[in-house]
Amino acid sequence: MISTLAHHRCFARLRIALVVVLVSLSLSACGYRLAGTADLPLELSSIYLVTSDISESQSRALQRSLENGGATVVSQLDQQSVQLNVSLKVEPTRQLATSARDGAIVRRISRGLTFSVKAADGETIVASQTLRQQKNVYLNDDSLTASNREQETVTRELEQSLFDQLIRQLAQI
Repeated sequence: MISTLAHHRCFARLRIALVVVLVSLSLSACGYRLAGTADLPLELSSIYLVTSDISESQSRALQRSLENGGATVVSQLDQQSVQLNVSLKVEPTRQLATSARDGAIVRRISRGLTFSVKAADGETIVASQTLRQQKNVYLNDDSLTASNREQETVTRELEQSLFDQLIRQLAQI
């Protein structure tokens, strides 16, 4: 009796897994894409990335976003590539509110991303533009470690939002 019950549970799990796989395949076959993703135009299929004021981890995240958009990031500029210049600016953090009762602080974290695109021959494809993102974060001064972790998380989310926004802007070229 126990083995029959276990057999039925295993079969039910297998059916659920099969349904999930079939739904996933049908969604990808109809062209479904996650929100926020964009395909880059053919002219931007090969990108030579030039960064300034960007850490190595930020550069890797940007490269992943470009690759998810359909581009190949190359290590040398050639005739088929475009040059994407990107810089990330840390804008001043503003303190918006403080609670004397529970030690909570509300800060606004802001970032700016400036970019331009040039053809391999130096011709400007997209003149310099700046994208901005900001987010309010609620911190507790009583827990410095948790507050620092929260700020780091919000900063990474802001930067990824800027990279996604950049891809959407480039997709419109």
